[in-house]
Amino acid sequence: MYRIIIVTLFYLLTSCTSNLSDQELKIQYDEAIGLKNWGKSIKLLDEAIKRNPKDTEVYFSRALVKTNYTPNSLDEIISDLSIYLATNKKNHKARMTRFHAFFKRKYFEKAMSDIDVLIDENGKNPFLLSWKANCAFANKKFDVAERCYNERLYLSGTIEDLRNNYYYLILSKYFGGNKDGAIWDCAFLPDRGFKEDEAFMKMIMEDKLDFKNYINFQTPNLSLHQLEALINNNCSDLDVFQGKNYFRSELLEQLAHLPRTENIKELLTNKEKVYSIDLSYSELKELPKEIFQCLNLQALNLSGNRFTDVEKLLVDLSKLPNLKILDLNRVGLKQLPNNIHLLSNLEVLCLDNNKFTFLNEDIGALTKLKLLSLSNNKKLSDLPKAIEKFKCLQRLDVSGTGLIRLREELSRCNELVSISANASKIKTLPEGIGNLINLKHLNLGYNKIEELPKSIGNLKELQDISLGGNELKTLPKEISGLEKLVSISLEFNRFEKFPKELLSLKSTYSIWIHNNSLKEIPLELAKMPKIERILIDHEVITDQNIAELKKINPIMYVIKEDARKYVKGKKRK
Repeated sequence: MYRIIIVTLFYLLTSCTSNLSDQELKIQYDEAIGLKNWGKSIKLLDEAIKRNPKDTEVYFSRALVKTNYTPNSLDEIISDLSIYLATNKKNHKARMTRFHAFFKRKYFEKAMSDIDVLIDENGKNPFLLSWKANCAFANKKFDVAERCYNERLYLSGTIEDLRNNYYYLILSKYFGGNKDGAIWDCAFLPDRGFKEDEAFMKMIMEDKLDFKNYINFQTPNLSLHQLEALINNNCSDLDVFQGKNYFRSELLEQLAHLPRTENIKELLTNKEKVYSIDLSYSELKELPKEIFQCLNLQALNLSGNRFTDVEKLLVDLSKLPNLKILDLNRVGLKQLPNNIHLLSNLEVLCLDNNKFTFLNEDIGALTKLKLLSLSNNKKLSDLPKAIEKFKCLQRLDVSGTGLIRLREELSRCNELVSISANASKIKTLPEGIGNLINLKHLNLGYNKIEELPKSIGNLKELQDISLGGNELKTLPKEISGLEKLVSISLEFNRFEKFPKELLSLKSTYSIWIHNNSLKEIPLELAKMPKIERILIDHEVITDQNIAELKKINPIMYVIKEDARKYVKGKKRK
């Protein structure tokens, strides 16, 4: 199953006999592991557990050894891993190992529970989605399997892997009772980049598919290191949101409140413990040489300075090996220097309030970025194609820019959780925006958007969407599938009728829809399961309409917005 990688060498090792000293136990154990003598290794670990049953690391090691031993006992492996995970809940390698043991043992419900924990902690990625789908399929939960295979197909992968997932999407529909859907998807194989398969189509149409032929899933033969990389997507564990909300980065909020460094030389007395420095608005022309002694520096604020040679600045910054967070707001940048690749370890880059008209493709070298902020670059009209390389990006802020679109390549940044693109000039959104299956916050307010792509209905994690101040007249019916959407704002648009697609939203408690050409609010709105407040026009929606709504839902707060106070606001139709 897995190659053994001993993660922790515990001090109490056992022997085949109880007469050996601890040191002798250690020597014998190391020799057994080196020779891949799994049987002897297990006996040694049994003795270790007998001597110290509270050392959970030993249980983990024994489980890993047993995965190599033939025949192995899946129930014993599960038991050892369960003991270990009871006190080490965050060990993803142990949880994934237990998942595979559950899967092989056909404990599918427990297997899916482990995968769900991994997805909650690491987000949706190709590896985890595929295995959740496989588990659901084997458990005949075809609706769950179909959804997971579909989400998996939005993410990158090899042609073979994508083709396999597409076939299982078809199979999930077929065995789930949607034969017409299976036929339709099979007919579209060429449109998805795969070869036409007439034989498979014939088997579907003639009902000759046998479920037993499609459940022999093979668990991957991976080292624990490879497994960890697949689970984590090779992105760091830096929390740009600090676990609070997705509207803005609390990490940046904290850094913004750090005291400004007036005398950098004073920091050198304890330079090993210097992790953050604020040199904003210090009239710097170049970096002070003293900063290069702070090799543990992780966050640096240089906003409000005017550097004479920006290329030299990046060369100097590259001498700080642990630098992850860089603030270059208001430094007068018109373009990024070509040597931006020198900062490839950056995870947070703030370039707000500069003078960019474009971003060169070299920015694609910053593949570890988790947060990119470009707000208030008013002449920036487009993002570079290279943005598709930001596979770790979680937050993008392009508010207050001159962007006329969110380009299609952005839909490949599958780790995105938050996009702020309000107060720009955006007319079009990527057709593939539904690929952003981890997205929770989307602010597109006050742009020039006339239509939303249908794929927006695939944003199953979306909690908040702001669409006020655009040119929308209708919403796609797919928006009713946003099951976790808590709030939506549609004020200052062109709606002449209340968009009934909203009435199917199960989690929404707040709707802003004032300053549209609405004559009434449908009474069905008051029956929405979670609705608590709606913001409407005072002078258009009648008191009788409001009274009827509140009669159905007395706790709903109807806020009557007076549009007359928006003297310079958006013109109504």
